[in-house]
Amino acid sequence: MERAYRADNFYFWENKIRNYDEILFGSIDKKRITKDSIIIYIGILDREKGFVRSGWSSHEDVNTALGFLQHVFLPTSFYTWIDRESKGFYIPLSPFDVLKEEVLKHVNKSEDKGTNFDAIRMERAYNYLNSMWTHDKTKKNLKLKKFCNDFNNMWDEDPKRKLFLKIFEKPEEIVDFILEKTEEEFEEVIEEEIDMTIDELRFRCEDIYDKPLINKNLIEVLNNKIPIWF
Repeated sequence: MERAYRADNFYFWENKIRNYDEILFGSIDKKRITKDSIIIYIGILDREKGFVRSGWSSHEDVNTALGFLQHVFLPTSFYTWIDRESKGFYIPLSPFDVLKEEVLKHVNKSEDKGTNFDAIRMERAYNYLNSMWTHDKTKKNLKLKKFCNDFNNMWDEDPKRKLFLKIFEKPEEIVDFILEKTEEEFEEVIEEEIDMTIDELRFRCEDIYDKPLINKNLIEVLNNKIPIWF
């Protein structure tokens, strides 16, 4: 099957990285959330570098979500995790193969086998995403969800560093994610944390297609109320 998606092109994303300060979070295309949209939650924690970046974004469809993960999230994760010399948080402006080559120049292969092994695992994740473009919408969604589970298991082994990724085909899935592994008696604590009841959050998510104001503001509300949930 021919690959003919704009979001498949790195330079499509390079332009957006240059023009949007918060490319990782929000709704950069400013389009309404529809039944084709994908919502993404990401978390990047690095205590050694002194930062945590996490939050929500919406994407027009599964192809845009896939492109975002392949050309924005994965390179950012790679640079954050592998380049231990850099300080602060950066979103790379290079294709993945160029980024990999530049970063690995500064890694001593004989002294840091763990870092090189992590670089190989990250490259495999990138290649896995790249292999999805020939699939149809349904299979892309299924493979992306499997990718998220595998990715999260792989990059949650170090208490000082963690990468997290979750995608949602339907906004109401967000409520299940918030309540995941939470005992019923702790729902009140969650409601205090997010400054709304669970029923209010569920209402926002379920009525999003019919309520323009909720639709417009959902991602902003999530980023304001629930930025760290991983």
